[in-house]
Amino acid sequence: MTKLKRYNKEYFDGKRSDIINNIIKKNDYKKHLEIGVFYAGENFDKIKIEYKVGVDPGKEGRTEATFTMTSDEFFELTDDKFDIVFVDGLHHAEQVYKDIINSLEVLNEGGTIVCHDMNPQRYKHQVIPQVPGIWNGDCWKAFIQLRMERNDLKMCVIDADWGLGIIQRGSQKKLEKGELTYDNFDKNRNEWLNLLSEKEFFENWS
Repeated sequence: MTKLKRYNKEYFDGKRSDIINNIIKKNDYKKHLEIGVFYAGENFDKIKIEYKVGVDPGKEGRTEATFTMTSDEFFELTDDKFDIVFVDGLHHAEQVYKDIINSLEVLNEGGTIVCHDMNPQRYKHQVIPQVPGIWNGDCWKAFIQLRMERNDLKMCVIDADWGLGIIQRGSQKKLEKGELTYDNFDKNRNEWLNLLSEKEFFENWS
């Protein structure tokens, strides 16, 4: 089992684009959707793929997304399908859950959903509403809820860049139902997240 790494700057920063690009290359994906672009130079512009779409409501004053609207609005309007979806929008569990369910509806066969911020390292990093400093939101609750509900998905979290949740169609044993408190999460982190190192993921899982 992967040993949890904490507060290693080199480990946490800047891995999402590399990992997404590696998944794209390994699977020969052609179409990418990003939910929650904010600053395109942070991830969206770094994704190497033939076709990509970014969605963001632009509430922070940025309009760098392909579609300036909420993810709910986009999913209502689109008929497009994608090979890979990166979910990094509103970091509240209820919205993350909706974004994942909607992403599954537009995911091509053999596709992958990647969800950011699934492995908060401290209680304060995941409290709602947002606090100053490092903040991941309570996205992890949506991921664990799906692991407790669905046996038709294949899910793990790559232990990098604040936790990159991987979701594919497949099969898994449902987690036992448990109360989604941070204390329970911290005690069961490796099991609940199905936590893998980047090396383990690319060698044995993807």
